[in-house]
This record gives sequence, C-alpha cells and structure tokens, in this order.
Amino acid sequence: MSTPKHLTEKAVAISLDLLSTKSKEKYLSCYDKFVKWKEAEGATSWSEDVLLSYFAEELSKYAPTTMWSIYSMLKTTISSKQNVDISKYCRLQAFLKKKRIGFASKKSKVFSPTEINKFLRETPDREYLLVKVVAILGVLGACRGAELCDMAVADFEDLEKKLLKITIPTTKSHISRTFTVEGEYYEIIKKYASLRPKNAESSRFFLNYQKGKCTKQVIGKNKVATCPKQIAEFLNLTNSGEYTGHSFRRTSATLLADSGADTTTIKRHGGWKSTTVAEGYIQDSTSNKRKISNQITKCIDESSPRPSLDHMALEKKIRSENFVSFSTKTEESNLTTKETVTSKQTVYNFQNCTINTINF
Repeated sequence: MSTPKHLTEKAVAISLDLLSTKSKEKYLSCYDKFVKWKEAEGATSWSEDVLLSYFAEELSKYAPTTMWSIYSMLKTTISSKQNVDISKYCRLQAFLKKKRIGFASKKSKVFSPTEINKFLRETPDREYLLVKVVAILGVLGACRGAELCDMAVADFEDLEKKLLKITIPTTKSHISRTFTVEGEYYEIIKKYASLRPKNAESSRFFLNYQKGKCTKQVIGKNKVATCPKQIAEFLNLTNSGEYTGHSFRRTSATLLADSGADTTTIKRHGGWKSTTVAEGYIQDSTSNKRKISNQITKCIDESSPRPSLDHMALEKKIRSENFVSFSTKTEESNLTTKETVTSKQTVYNFQNCTINTINF
C-alpha cells in the first residue's frame, strides 16, 4: 500500500527540520538549482544518468571539494523529498572520486611557535592588544572564527586570579569544549578585559578596540578573520593574504601534533569527530619533518655502528689476518709480493688492491 500524500509531506518537513536554519536554506537552494536544470533539460526521472550528466556538465567548473559538498546536499534533499537514495549510484561516486585525484585544496597558512612568540612580545599593546587576545584564545583553544566572535563574558572563569578557564558552549560539531590560559597570556587577556566599558550593552567578550580603549561596539567575524593577516603583515611574512580566519585553528592542531600528541588528544582538543578531518588541519611542518628524519637516522645508526677508518687499525687488521706470506725480494713474482721501493716507502701488492705505506 502507498503512503498517503499528506503523511509523505509531513515526513519530508520533519527530515528537513533536522537541519539547522542556515544549512536548511543552503540545502534547499542546491536542490532547487538541480530541479531547474532538470526541467530545462526535459528530464523527468531521478536516475543515475541524470545526476551524472548534471555533475559532468553543469558542475564541471567547480573544484572537486565543492562538487562533493553539492553531492552531499543533494543526497539529503533528494532522499527527503523524492525518497531516492543516490548514495547507491556507484558510477556517480566513481566520477567524483576520479575528479579528486591529484587535487590539493588550498588551506590557510599556519604560524610557527617563534612567529607567535615574536608577535606577542614585540607588538605594542596600544595598537595590537585586541589582535593579541584573539591570537592567544584562537591558538590555545583551536577556535573557529565564529566561536571567537560569539564568546561571552560568562564563558570566562577566573580561577585563583592566575588561571582562566574558557568554555565554548556552542560549536559547529555540537561538542562543548573547554581550555585554559595562564601565565603571561593570562595577564594579556585580563588587561584587555579590564578595559571593557561598564555600560557595555552586549554580553559578548570581544568589543571594538582602538588606541588603548574599548568601545561599546562588538566586533564581527570579519574583523576576527583579519587578525591572522595583521600578524603576518607585522612579521613581514610572504603571502600574508593566505593567513585567514582558519589559521589559528590550524596552527593549534599543528603545534599540538608537533609536540608529540596522539590523534585522540588532537581530536578532543579541537572537537573533531573524524580522524580524517582532524588530520586535515595539521600542516606537515619542517619541524615535524626533521623529527621524523632524525628518528629514522637514529634507528639506522643504532642498528649498524660505523667501523673505524683509522689507518693504523686497518694496517693492523691486514697484518693479523695473514692473507699472504710476504717476501723481501724486489723482483716481481706471480704471487702477492712485498716490494721495498725506498727506505721510507713500502708497497703491498694484493690480488685486488695496492696499499702504500709511507713512514715519515
């Protein structure tokens, strides 16, 4: 028996309501574009051939990562609205996988420990205090730009006047995280917090900062996203525009990985559910490459100690093994011989090599 139409419509609505408001609009927009393309092409079915043609022709201009994102959104919406499971379309998946071969997505650049330390120590607070606080919280907490922007005063807990415990209640992966700040970094954050106007209307932590003073106006995510670029420009780093809002989160994951932390620790720190996604945030830094190289080199050295190349040791070895009996005659013979060329030089002729011994 078929399902009544009103029940089907209700089920579709429930399925789409499972998405967040922001995601729902994006998913439905993607679905509507595909439906319009279908109508323009005169296609009526939801077959694999139709989907394959759409991705091969209409979406060929997009990067492989974008195509996979569109595929994911269509999979959800088509399943909800048409009860068709496109995840079973093997040829379509094979097409997308082939497109991804050799493709390297462009990622935000990361800062080295030296670069972060130099910026925090050398920049004047009057101009860069806000950027310093954003950098400290962003790196120590592996924070996304939106998470930094949405931080509230209530998310900061001062423990014993020397340790800050920061809670990130709302995250993209719906996993609440906490991290701490202490020492010099604690003092920097407290200095910024002390400049907060008492009559500030917003509960958000980050307020606009200019020439040593905070205003009542909150800063947006675009302002937060420019902080990595400001740091790169101060340090005169090349391609400063590639230091984006995601740089702090990637820097945090990379530094933690370089310190020797395992994957579980890194995932917990950044709130990642997937190991693959977590590893995607870690940059193969020169420091990490050196550690790997040194580990391999050490293993080789320990397993095969190098023999001494001392000349006296080599000569002693030759004499002790008595490969042949030497003769003091000067005439050549068919066997191995010892010839005295001068009073200071002795030549040993072996079957495969010649050794000259010179006494000074």
